[in-house]
Amino acid sequence: MDYYLMIASVCILIEKHLKSDLSYRDLENRIGFSYRHIREIFKEQTNMSLARYVLKRRIANAAFEMIHSDRALTDIAMDFGFEQYGSFIRAFKRETGFTPSSFRQNRCRVGRRILTIGIYAPAILTDNVRSTKIDLTEVNNMTDNMRKSDGSCILLGVPKVEYKEDSATPFPACLKACLNYMGQDIDYAYIMAASGAAFRLRWHTGFWDGGNVDIMNIYENGLEAFERSFQAAGRKHRFLMRENSGKEGFITFIRNEIDAGRPVIATGIIGPPETCIITGYKQNGESMLGWNFFQDRSEYAKGVTFDENGYFITDGWWENESTRLLISIGEAEGPPALDRDILQNALAILTKEEIRFPGSTGVVTGAQAAFDRLAEKISDDGEFSKDMIMPLLIERLMCLNDAQCMIGEGRYYAARYLETVGVRHPDVQEKCKSAAELFLKASAAAYHKINTIIGDFCEYESRAKQLLKPDIRRAIAEQILAAKKFEASAREIIADILIKLQHT
Repeated sequence: MDYYLMIASVCILIEKHLKSDLSYRDLENRIGFSYRHIREIFKEQTNMSLARYVLKRRIANAAFEMIHSDRALTDIAMDFGFEQYGSFIRAFKRETGFTPSSFRQNRCRVGRRILTIGIYAPAILTDNVRSTKIDLTEVNNMTDNMRKSDGSCILLGVPKVEYKEDSATPFPACLKACLNYMGQDIDYAYIMAASGAAFRLRWHTGFWDGGNVDIMNIYENGLEAFERSFQAAGRKHRFLMRENSGKEGFITFIRNEIDAGRPVIATGIIGPPETCIITGYKQNGESMLGWNFFQDRSEYAKGVTFDENGYFITDGWWENESTRLLISIGEAEGPPALDRDILQNALAILTKEEIRFPGSTGVVTGAQAAFDRLAEKISDDGEFSKDMIMPLLIERLMCLNDAQCMIGEGRYYAARYLETVGVRHPDVQEKCKSAAELFLKASAAAYHKINTIIGDFCEYESRAKQLLKPDIRRAIAEQILAAKKFEASAREIIADILIKLQHT
């Protein structure tokens, strides 16, 4: 009897329940055999007991979180079913040769490996760690074509991306998740800085523009933020634009990458043209799976269902006009960008006050001019009449929210990045600390202090109504201009840092 599909189904089911209980009855109901038969066949086909397999998979996934997150080790252990941290230490060391703390301190490499054809999942990749590789590709000695007859492939364990206070810019979050999954230990702050997102503020002079925050509006070339990020990560990449391809071209691009274990970054798929991650496909590519920042919003979730591990599943991805771009990620990893190059670009963003996009009308302001324009518009009573309808008021609020994110989140990560620059370059460490402190003050003024004035960031309607009060809006403008002054001082220090780095 051909047991490949049974083994594959067991592996998928286990992978999706590593943080929850999976009873033997659930296993029987889902697989269609008795629990005893499942255990016997699994051991016979893989030369490993089912219980040992589950333990190895928990250890591998826990190791992934240790390296690619800052969560407490005790919390990670608890998530994966170890109620006593001591038992987790013993199991982890028995499987890897490292204690959890030494594994993290040594920054052991963790990414993904193929479990069996059509299934990838987290695994420990460092050579000197005891093998936790579980390669089931030889089960039943089937050909790849036979194994792929169901027309699907899934990358299990790709980190979820969503709007959070510590990661509110979609592309850097998507790129970090993908690179972590591919085994690269890379920091969100580094991508924010390298892309330029940590230093940008954009404000359209002609109207209240919901596109101010779009990462493709940092530079006149809309793809430059992506290109700079991949260059800084030492990865090659490839773009496929909708205007240069049809649906079949998109499907072929996605299938080739997913089959090789590489997630694909896309725009759209669900909702607006923000970046998301494609983590798998079904029905030969007619259905796509992945993470999307808008997948839980009812206005965008028509026809969307969800996989057991949370991935969206959609058949209507091509019909979404926001599905405009696919980005592949190269397997080979090269050297990172030089700090002086990232800071030189940062200084240019912090200095350039006018951006003109090809084919667009009006002027977009940046740098110090964008702060001035934002404060001016928020203070203008003519922009906030008492009889303004709520949708128009919400539009203005959303533009303010976006500006808060660009300054608040951006300058926070600018500070975090500069702190790491100081560690790598001790001769400019004090200047890096000073610039970081100023960026943190700018971040606090634009985010936390404005939230104190206007209310919680997520309370849209109550915040919007606050904007009808002139004194509230003027208080907001004061904080925007305070952030502007902090940034101007930080910019001067970055110029000084660059002079020193040019001679090192």
